[in-house]
Amino acid sequence: MNARQKLKYLLHNGPVTQVPSVYDGLTARLAQDAGFEAVSVTGNGVSASLLGKPDIGLVSLAESAQVAHNIANAISIPVIFDADTGYGSAINVTRTVVEMEGAGVAGIKLEDQVTPKRCGVLDVPIPVVTEREYLGKIEAALWARKDDDFAIIARTDAASTLGVAAAAQRAQRAIELGADAALVVGVREPSDIKIVMDTVDAPLLTLVEEKGPLSTMDVSQIGEFGFALALYPGVIRYSMVGAARRALATLKDEGQSTSVRPLMATPDEWNQLMGLEEYFEVERRFVRGEGQAETARP
Repeated sequence: MNARQKLKYLLHNGPVTQVPSVYDGLTARLAQDAGFEAVSVTGNGVSASLLGKPDIGLVSLAESAQVAHNIANAISIPVIFDADTGYGSAINVTRTVVEMEGAGVAGIKLEDQVTPKRCGVLDVPIPVVTEREYLGKIEAALWARKDDDFAIIARTDAASTLGVAAAAQRAQRAIELGADAALVVGVREPSDIKIVMDTVDAPLLTLVEEKGPLSTMDVSQIGEFGFALALYPGVIRYSMVGAARRALATLKDEGQSTSVRPLMATPDEWNQLMGLEEYFEVERRFVRGEGQAETARP
């Protein structure tokens, strides 16, 4: 079973799967090393790590495709990539699918926000395009994919402006066109979750933010609602920033890092995570010489 087939299996076979959101090869390796069965790539994290800027549509398709390639080649578990709005119209969506399939990820989330977009978990209204335009993008994505195991996940941010019922209906229409799963962003209350569950006939994903009712639930409780995947968009990026800030403040204030060293990975742990010994083995097997030029024999 390859990574794409594994994602399809997780979508259709319970119990609910916890999926942490990563943003580069390092965080992906950390998630895989921790034993998770799949990862999602957070567009917010990618924008922050690449540009040091907010998630407002500043990252291009070319940059995203490179990140997708790097992550997919760093780990063996399925990667779900946040493809934002497809980086333009339905025409751009077709190239997005080609690039992401080529990058090796298991699937993409495709959203319905207007341009400029914004992070969907912000507590502000999230404007969305018309349903007609969005469904055209879903159809374009399905038309462009070559591998049927490559998952097209219909993500809608319509709940904040159009209401949960309208958002759920939009997701269901995307499913009826052929999307493999759906994610209705901004649905946090049990009563709203029930509306989505009663409306959408397909595997459903949810975002478990660091706020709201779901944030304090065990994953088994989240699974009882009927979700196939529970995505955790903030755990890694918020933890990395918090830990780095504390370590840097200590280094600045104390002039050394001794007091925070017990909280750090050791050099040996770092090298093990990176798989350094595997490359040493390749070196031992195949590297012969130091690149010196061959000289003509008399």
